[in-house]
Amino acid sequence: MNPEVDEKLAGLIKQITETGNWILDEKKLKLIKATCKKSDHYITVAFVHVMAQLHKNHSQIRYSSLQLIEQLFDRSKLFRELLTEDFPVFVQLVVGFNDRKLPPPPQIAAKLKQYALALIKNWYMKYGEIYRQISISFDFLMDNGYMNDNQASSSLSSIHADNINKANKSARIKALHLNRYELLKADVNDHLDIINDNLNTMDGCFDILVPKNILEGEDNIDFNALLRGDAVPKQHADDNYKDNIISHGLGSNRYKITIDLSESSLMEDVKETQDNSIIFDQLREAYTVLETKHTKQVNIWINTLIRLDIDDKAEKEALIKKLIDLKAKMTEASRKAKLLGIEVHQREIKSGQSTLDDLDERDDEFADEEFEEVDIRKEAADAREIKTNSSAKLPPLQRIFPLAYEPTMTEDPTYAGPIQNMSNDESRVAKKDKGKQKAEEQRDELLKVAPVVEWGDDLYYWDKEHVQFNTSGIERSHRFMGVGEGVNELPDHLLQNLRKRAVYYRPERPKEIPACRHPLHNGGLCPRRDLVTCPFHGKIIPRDELGRPLDSSSNNPKSPKEQSGSKTKNDNDQVMDNLWELLEEDVMKQSGQEKVPSSRKRQRKTLDQKSSSLIDIKKKPENSYSRLQRKLNSTKNKKLVEEAAEYEREMKSRNREANRWQ
Repeated sequence: MNPEVDEKLAGLIKQITETGNWILDEKKLKLIKATCKKSDHYITVAFVHVMAQLHKNHSQIRYSSLQLIEQLFDRSKLFRELLTEDFPVFVQLVVGFNDRKLPPPPQIAAKLKQYALALIKNWYMKYGEIYRQISISFDFLMDNGYMNDNQASSSLSSIHADNINKANKSARIKALHLNRYELLKADVNDHLDIINDNLNTMDGCFDILVPKNILEGEDNIDFNALLRGDAVPKQHADDNYKDNIISHGLGSNRYKITIDLSESSLMEDVKETQDNSIIFDQLREAYTVLETKHTKQVNIWINTLIRLDIDDKAEKEALIKKLIDLKAKMTEASRKAKLLGIEVHQREIKSGQSTLDDLDERDDEFADEEFEEVDIRKEAADAREIKTNSSAKLPPLQRIFPLAYEPTMTEDPTYAGPIQNMSNDESRVAKKDKGKQKAEEQRDELLKVAPVVEWGDDLYYWDKEHVQFNTSGIERSHRFMGVGEGVNELPDHLLQNLRKRAVYYRPERPKEIPACRHPLHNGGLCPRRDLVTCPFHGKIIPRDELGRPLDSSSNNPKSPKEQSGSKTKNDNDQVMDNLWELLEEDVMKQSGQEKVPSSRKRQRKTLDQKSSSLIDIKKKPENSYSRLQRKLNSTKNKKLVEEAAEYEREMKSRNREANRWQ
């Protein structure tokens, strides 16, 4: 007897029966068989745990437990004796009677009943004479009509073949879903940057057309705040109120200013003009791509991900959440574009590409006109009488354009005649141009050496000496402040600042970032690639293939005192951890609570849940009623209802006090 082996055997039975697959895992089944071969004690332990799994209210768990019972029943006499002692309970759990039906899901329960009846029939044919409990149960099922049912007509071999086919089909579907998920994930990674760049372009155009309201010392109010009509933060009243009014150009505080912050008033101010036509064109192109391509693509991704069934649920849900957030950004950008009056740009048909309808319309235009009949022979004879010069008989210079020397061309008013030789003045100009070629060559050589500098304000004001700051043409007189005096030009120190350029240093990023390579608990090395420090293992240092530091300072052997001190410290920590594990159960019992499982057990439990294919029978069916109920029972809606009820109670009490006689 070994408690560790018993615990391991119990864990294997629990894992193999809770996978939800149609056939048992071969590796775990071999381990269970090998353990049961060692001793009869392990067979008894296996029987106890299998019956415990058989009592669970889940048809998939009972189906897998029945498959395991079939494997052990044919191989162990002790297991047959133990099972036949509790055979009535076994039959009631796998067949289900009127007073105690099989648990959900119903489609698996029907398969379980069919499998159990075929298995009992097979056992009756093999062991009915040896074990009387099997024959009694078979007679009971026959008398009550269970064996005459359509479910009992299928044989055990056909059920096994059906299970193998279903397992292969589910494996193929899982592989197909995984392959589609990987392809979709790669497609998302390839196109996500393009969609984000398009959204950033639209946001940049929105910021230019509807600029942000920048306030000193307060948060900025962006495009959305302007559309919502958010008010400007209130300023604290100062003591010198009248002085502030006068300093802002207001002679009195009786002015009435009405500000309309609705969407319609804001959109009336933003119109397409000659100055911002380039921005509108760019926004129109980006909006067209968003509506015609990106929106459909993101919707297809989300719908496909929802239908796919993979083992890693967390990664799939994270990707769906990422796409839903992206879709929300796209919807917001589309809403802003529609508010600005942006429409999808339709591709125009070129003038050369005429459609069939246009050709039919042109034919209809000339349908009612009358045409004259011309004698073709007479026209051909007249054409022969016209003397034409052959291009082969012309001089070489005249062969370039032989029609220029035709006698009929001189009568054409649109023809200017052949070009004559250049005059003396034109020849002089040509000679001067030949002299300029050397200067242009020197200029080209200097331009090759000269540095490339982007155009900016410093180059614009580089040779400016007198720059006026009031170039609008509006008079500088003020209704309250009077007429301005002085020179209407920028001072020298401001011009010097305008001629300066700020150059920012951009350090070069390393081409190859080394990995952390710190040893992990699973025997591997940390694959993270950070610039300086790994968030889990500290500063990144060079390490060998086994993860040991290559630095000489880190390889220095510790002194015996340090080693003994660290060893005692580790032992003390280990003792304290084990001490709390021993005391935890007693403390939780005294407080009336259950023992909290350790983090390792919780982690193992989550891993088992991930790999399991069991149907969640506690999960409510997903329909419109459940979705509506989930929305109504959300914390946000409950809070709104509580606030409304509190407000109503407050108003009732206020009205009661107002109507009360003093």
